[in-house]
Amino acid sequence: MTALDVTSAISPLLVPRPFRVIDKIAEAPGVFSLHVVPVEGELFTFTPAQCSMLGVFGVGEAAISISSATDNTEYHAYTIRGAGPISDALIETPIGGVITVRGPFGEPWPLPEVDTGQLLIIGGGLGIAPLRAVIYEAVARKPRFDRLAVVYGAKTPGDLIYPDDLAYLDHAGAEIVLTVDVADDTWTGPVGVVPDLLGVDAGVDMDWVDTTAFVCGPEVMMHFTAVALLRLGMPIERIWFTLERNMQCGNALCGHCQLGPLITCRDGPVANYADIAPFFQVKGL
Repeated sequence: MTALDVTSAISPLLVPRPFRVIDKIAEAPGVFSLHVVPVEGELFTFTPAQCSMLGVFGVGEAAISISSATDNTEYHAYTIRGAGPISDALIETPIGGVITVRGPFGEPWPLPEVDTGQLLIIGGGLGIAPLRAVIYEAVARKPRFDRLAVVYGAKTPGDLIYPDDLAYLDHAGAEIVLTVDVADDTWTGPVGVVPDLLGVDAGVDMDWVDTTAFVCGPEVMMHFTAVALLRLGMPIERIWFTLERNMQCGNALCGHCQLGPLITCRDGPVANYADIAPFFQVKGL
């Protein structure tokens, strides 16, 4: 086999592409959104919840959800919290700098299959980023839903990101409920964790049997949110999570993102709670 034959046989998802940072938005303390475009060629298409492996030369790669709308043809957005060498290097990339991108990877939110009845989208902390694209698509499909509600919680008011999105959702007629763990003098909304907002006496009440939930956030938050939804009567098969569990290769080769029988980068990141509930509390490798 010639070198050309070997190159042509390699999956495009294995080959990093250089992308240029055209803007960097400070979302919250330590959290930035990078807007990137290919150095050469066109933006690839993606579906809500898919992610890319973002890399910095000489540092490494990390799996980050694409947080722009799927119909945005100007750039892709990635919202990143600095939490280690790779994420720090990514958010320190200046405007005009170059990162690498492989993707997109993963299964999307099953919005086409659930686009009747009531839809509840629940985000905790930076977990709102993998939900951002599906929120925009759900708003576009809103006439098909009986209700569309978004519940979003963060540690403090200053940690709530995407304020322009929240204003857009409110204008578009989506029901929005925000909560924080710790309030300040400016906060007038609910204080507490997301699961405590669910229920007839808690602030968010739905026709639970006819509601589908898309959930993303810290794993402990997702676990207790699922517990609350099941207690309220939501069928387990209507609860969907998205996971970015220690993805490292993006091609189901290394095993670092395994969760029971699930290889997250191959079978996820979106998964039905009925399939992962027995394994959900297994600590990643």
